[in-house]
Amino acid sequence: MTAKTNLMSGNRAEAAQDARRALLEIMMVSREADIREDILFRQGRGQFHVSSSGHEPMAALASLMRGDDLIFSYYRDRALLLARGMPLRDMALGFFAKAGSCSGGRQMVSHFSDAALNVQPSSTPTGLQCLPAAGAAWGLKRAGNGGAAFCCIGDASTRQGEFFEALAFAIQEALPVVFMVEDNGYGISTPTEGMTPLSLGMIPPGVLHVLDGRDAFALGALAAPVVERTRAGGGPSVLWIKFDRLTSHTASDDQTKYRDIAELSAMKQRDPLNIARRQLAAEGIADLDETAERIRADVKRIYQEAERAADPQPGQAAENVLSTPALPARSHNRGAGEGTWTMAGAINRTLKDLMKENSRALTFGQDIEDPKGGVFGLTKGLSTLYPGRVVNAPLAEATIAGLAAGLPAAGFLPIFELQFIDFMGPAFHQLVNNIATIRWRSNGAFKCPAVIYAPCGGYVGGGPWHSQTGESWLAHAPGLKVFMPGNANDAAHLLHAAAHGEDPAILLLPKNQFQTAVPCEAETRLYPERARLRREGGHISLIAWGNCVELAMQAAERLGREGVGADVLDLCSLVPCDWQALHASVRKTGRLVVIQEDNRTCSFGQSIISGICGDKATWERLYAPPQLVSRADAHIGFSRVLEGAILPNVEKILQAVHVTLGQADD
Repeated sequence: MTAKTNLMSGNRAEAAQDARRALLEIMMVSREADIREDILFRQGRGQFHVSSSGHEPMAALASLMRGDDLIFSYYRDRALLLARGMPLRDMALGFFAKAGSCSGGRQMVSHFSDAALNVQPSSTPTGLQCLPAAGAAWGLKRAGNGGAAFCCIGDASTRQGEFFEALAFAIQEALPVVFMVEDNGYGISTPTEGMTPLSLGMIPPGVLHVLDGRDAFALGALAAPVVERTRAGGGPSVLWIKFDRLTSHTASDDQTKYRDIAELSAMKQRDPLNIARRQLAAEGIADLDETAERIRADVKRIYQEAERAADPQPGQAAENVLSTPALPARSHNRGAGEGTWTMAGAINRTLKDLMKENSRALTFGQDIEDPKGGVFGLTKGLSTLYPGRVVNAPLAEATIAGLAAGLPAAGFLPIFELQFIDFMGPAFHQLVNNIATIRWRSNGAFKCPAVIYAPCGGYVGGGPWHSQTGESWLAHAPGLKVFMPGNANDAAHLLHAAAHGEDPAILLLPKNQFQTAVPCEAETRLYPERARLRREGGHISLIAWGNCVELAMQAAERLGREGVGADVLDLCSLVPCDWQALHASVRKTGRLVVIQEDNRTCSFGQSIISGICGDKATWERLYAPPQLVSRADAHIGFSRVLEGAILPNVEKILQAVHVTLGQADD
């Protein structure tokens, strides 16, 4: 061996030792931060504490990640994110819920995010990050730049159905996603042995890789070929990593009540920091005690400084829920002289235009590819025009919503279809806990411009699970825009506007209007989220949306023949709601009837009446109590007789109008 070779070999060995020492120091910082936060919590100077102690070797995996990779962490990943480059000061600010933290004080402790480092905003509901990670990986694969998504999850959380849905889609599409299961053997106080997918043999052998994570220096080397296989197109991997949870689940838990002394003592013998320190000491590094003292002093100082930092201001509590209250749409010429079009045709035409305009727009839903093109033909012809960008989804609504949550992180625009809004239950978790909260919980650092459209509503003989509208459920979740157009033009306007916005939008499309033809408007409306005054009159305001706009217009026509002039205001956009137009109409007429297809209790119609009556200036202009024409608090029968009995109709609207006019009893 030559002298030059010896020198190179020595340099490599020295560099490897330096890397091991740097890794240990990150682990020591993470542990010391956990100790500091636990002390502060017990002193009453912090609200909560979640420890990463025992999980510090996750830091070794940061070296396997590229700068453009996307990370979906969970609450025991302090060391991993420190190794990624997240400053401890940011974590300390988060512990104290300070204004300068990554969430502006909105997230619980150890719920980290960092836009510059591609660390996505974490969340508390377990397993919520799995499907978005698969969605992000789908986008990264389509981008073709070798990027990967890394999804961290605890072992107990792998029993969540969304973990299985995410893994199934990742295997189906051979996605570049690594699921890193941090198995410490417990779900709070419940031992997980015998109930995890690993114990039950439910993960394919080619995908599963079980590693002992207690040796930090070995972990990175063992995981490296697995990550490279995934990154090179080999499909997803599950790194099932064995750790010990060295402390209680949180500072509010006491594991000595459910773990015996022998188990706790054996676990402490496997402390990964002690293992790493012994290995470096055996290599001749003798100053680790001094390093520990320096780190302890630095961590204490950082937390002292963070404690003195500014708190959030009360006026900031509702900031960054949505981008803007009203969205000016881009001009969008559909071509003059086209005559009429239906709502189904308008959606189809607008989808084609959006796909042509934006090469990163994707459409995903059940049965949407040709030759079927959707159960209502909304996507007819799209997969032929844009092969590979219009994709059939599995029969799994959570997958549809979860992928929509993750794709924007990889730079793609999801315009996804739920086949019927009645089936949004499995997707509800992603819609309200994840998609709706991304902007707010990251204090505006992240956004989720996803569009989900879904046929809705009755008057088609669909029975209880093909006739619901769902707007009250969705409007109740801050952070979602909720639209329900009443005709083809507004459906096109709102879809086009939503696809150019920064916020997640739900477009509810009344099935009963799909084949109703209206004159085609060539230009997009400038402000599509504003209410439409369909008819003007001076005696009463009829407020409606969706299918009920047509009923309101029919009722207004009959009232006109009686000499009663009615404003018919079509909301179109429920969130944001055009309160200015509502108050202006009611202040003018002094009477209000709200017509909705949803059932009465806790409905959007009740919210409108509450908002009108709660405004002093509008209240003083009312001549009579407002009335709500609504589906009763019952389900919609398959029988046309039962359906007709429970849904709003023209006669019910006229009865309510006559009550406000003092011409009938309530």
